[in-house]
Amino acid sequence: MLQERRFERVGGTRTLEVDVRWIAATNRDLRAMIDGGRFREDLYHRLAVFPIKLPPLRDRRIDLLPLARALLERIARDLKRTMPRLTPSAAARLESASWRGNVRELANTLERAAILADGDAIDASHIWLEDGGSRPLPKTDEVRPLAELEREAILHALDVVGGNRKRAAELLGIGERTLYDRLKKYDD
Repeated sequence: MLQERRFERVGGTRTLEVDVRWIAATNRDLRAMIDGGRFREDLYHRLAVFPIKLPPLRDRRIDLLPLARALLERIARDLKRTMPRLTPSAAARLESASWRGNVRELANTLERAAILADGDAIDASHIWLEDGGSRPLPKTDEVRPLAELEREAILHALDVVGGNRKRAAELLGIGERTLYDRLKKYDD
């Protein structure tokens, strides 16, 4: 009853009328899905009253830093902290990323950086990028074992979140079970 602007609550018996506008978003080609029989054409036409095509974040570099600042404002509010500023090196690191995960990836990266930042500034060292190609290689001849780097990252994450293993696992992008297994490995 989308078209009539009426609905019934789950378990309800009355039909309610509302004056709302629907906003739907997707990264899929709905026309191709209709052609393939995977999306209903009538639903498409109900939703496509005023379509807006928004290019991915990687194609809108001019929007990246203003968007990052807006996201940091929200993140700071959620974390009940003052809004951290981006250092020039952090901004450059953000601008070098491919952002395949679009705004969600940027938001997650900034939240992780805000948690890792000790003071009121986010530096490039606080920004962990999922896309390995975006991350510059260290400028050193020293190569350390991966296990050593992993152990340091785990201990740092635990320190940042005051020992909360669940939150540390979230920061590291791994499951709690994986974190427990790695901690047990390093304790031996």
